[in-house]
Amino acid sequence: MTYAELCDLLIEHSEREATNQTAFFRDCLLEGRLAENSSPTSALGLSRVTVDTPIYFSLDDVMTKVRAKNVERVGNRQGPMFGDFDRFLMRIESKLNDTRYDFLLKPTKRNTSASLSGMLRDFVGLGTQKAAVTVIDLSSVPFDVRPTVAAQIGRLAFEFNYWNPQYREFPILLMCEEAHAYIPRASESQFAGSRKSMERIAKEGRKYGVGLAVVSQRPHEVSETVLAQCGTFICLRITNPDDQAYVRSLVPESEGDLVSVLASLGRGEALVLGEAVPLPTRLQFDKPNPTPNSDDIDFYGKWKDGPADLDVDAIVKRWRSQER
Repeated sequence: MTYAELCDLLIEHSEREATNQTAFFRDCLLEGRLAENSSPTSALGLSRVTVDTPIYFSLDDVMTKVRAKNVERVGNRQGPMFGDFDRFLMRIESKLNDTRYDFLLKPTKRNTSASLSGMLRDFVGLGTQKAAVTVIDLSSVPFDVRPTVAAQIGRLAFEFNYWNPQYREFPILLMCEEAHAYIPRASESQFAGSRKSMERIAKEGRKYGVGLAVVSQRPHEVSETVLAQCGTFICLRITNPDDQAYVRSLVPESEGDLVSVLASLGRGEALVLGEAVPLPTRLQFDKPNPTPNSDDIDFYGKWKDGPADLDVDAIVKRWRSQER
């Protein structure tokens, strides 16, 4: 994670002590990365290391330095940052004690600098089992950390091909499902990192072979910067007037009248406009077989002929263990 991503995760910028927290945390983070770079066990030996260099560091060591600084005394007087990290320590210790954050703050598998290459191979589908599509499920990620994770995913896709000399032979397409949830139009500080990361791909990604596909039921709530860079629109049925008007404003003026058919599209039908088709086209998608889990449920049929009983104890156990 970069310095900015870690600050978004660990520091509350509205606090009075936020300036001191970010400055000292930056120093601790740089010291941690420098120590890892010079460690005989990692043997990285990089000539230049910054706070954003992708090197593993010990969060425990950083916390030890922060705790010491928070109670530091100079002679008989309190140090210049005495007590500035009280809320910071309370916040991070709360996250450390919450098992939902273990994947991020207490990794057990990818916890060395050497593990980055293997993680990136899995990320782009070059692992032991090559894959054309990598699905990253964020449903189990805590809501308050989800924007940070989404920002990191977008940055990894961009940075991978940015530093890849064969980027022209290895294009990457990042498809963002439910994009309005983490690339919002509103300038909320919580989503600033994820929005900035995806907007960077939208504006600069094509130069490095990184594309962005945005999927949303509410296009009116998605970042204007991202949608303005889209060259092709595949529009399914849209009934909300605000969303219809927004789509109409995104397409060329000569094709604006076609947006009026969006409310009358049937299931599986779409209107395609933009660079991918010579003319605006209305089409019907083939139904998937087997149908996905997200397919609509037959409410009437299941209410009529559904199971007479359920294993509620098993449901409660899965609920408590957070395992589906």
